[in-house]
Amino acid sequence: GNEFSYFMLFASNFVLNKSTEVNQHAIYPFVHQFSNVVHREDQMRKIMVPDVLPSNLPFAQSAEFSMTAGDFIEIYGAEDEKEQWDAIVTCFFMDTAKNVLDYLDTMWSAMKPGAVWINLGPLLWHFDNVENESSIELTRDEFIKLVRKVGFELDECQFRDCISVPYTANDRSMLQYTYRAFMCVARKPNSINSVDK
Repeated sequence: GNEFSYFMLFASNFVLNKSTEVNQHAIYPFVHQFSNVVHREDQMRKIMVPDVLPSNLPFAQSAEFSMTAGDFIEIYGAEDEKEQWDAIVTCFFMDTAKNVLDYLDTMWSAMKPGAVWINLGPLLWHFDNVENESSIELTRDEFIKLVRKVGFELDECQFRDCISVPYTANDRSMLQYTYRAFMCVARKPNSINSVDK
């Protein structure tokens, strides 16, 4: 895992390293939401976490899992990360880039030949219309073309478009945030010579 936000890192560390059983901790994520509430109980209800204990997952003992704090490009673009990873999963991540090509190049470098990349998310470019920030905002079609141009082989059978994905939503609220995200599965070819870059 990789995260830049200290708030996310604190929560991740707690769930990954301090939780010993399923539904161990109660949180009240909607207590400060006063708009679009149907019933007061909806606002005050508790949610139990974690719903899955990471140490009990089938691959927990055999897989290499790590959580790093910092900038994705700086960490995984380092020489010691070159061709180290069998898989990369990006979830609501690609649109956090100022220049998505930098992310794709970093992933390409970090992945072993034959490695798989699984992506799910929207393209809510985080630096779009941010004053004094330059960024590249691609359409979904342009993004897919760029993925191919970098050299990734897309698995057309596993491409899904316009998947309804809720985001940080109270499912009992009168207001729902839902992205029409896309999912793609791609592979770095086993033979780099097969790629026309």
